[in-house]
Amino acid sequence: MLLPRLDGPRLTLRPARVDDLEFFADLNTDAEVMAHVSGRAASRSDTVEEWTRRLGERSDRAAGLGYWVGSADGRAIGWWGLGRTESDPRAAELGFRLRREHWRKGFGAEGARMLLAHAFTDLAVTRVWAGTVTANIASRRTLEAVGLEQVDEPSLGVLTFEVTRSQWRERAQPR
Repeated sequence: MLLPRLDGPRLTLRPARVDDLEFFADLNTDAEVMAHVSGRAASRSDTVEEWTRRLGERSDRAAGLGYWVGSADGRAIGWWGLGRTESDPRAAELGFRLRREHWRKGFGAEGARMLLAHAFTDLAVTRVWAGTVTANIASRRTLEAVGLEQVDEPSLGVLTFEVTRSQWRERAQPR
């Protein structure tokens, strides 16, 4: 299965490609963007290693899982992903990272909602989860806003959120 292009009200998600590496490297060199990921700006070699994994072992295109570059007004503003979960083939890990100038404008949530809809209506995914750190309040609020609930703190300061297909469908029903 080819990863589809997904269109939202303001955001377009298209499948990430190896030739997006310069965009990813540019995004990862912003220390503020990376503060809750690694605590520092990433080098180009760190970014190559990260995206070799994401576009390789962390993707399962046959199952519809992978990574997308999001654009608004024709300009790449970040990436969103549904990563493969090795321990549970029916689960996907939701992730996103945006350019700083696009924070707090609803783009993170818009892209996350698009991927949740894709996961639960087009794919065999039954559970979507995400991890973040306690200090990343914006990410926590975004995950909660799109329907994920905190379910665990596997280590001090690290939080796990999730939503199941049935929970997502129930919440998506008009009241």
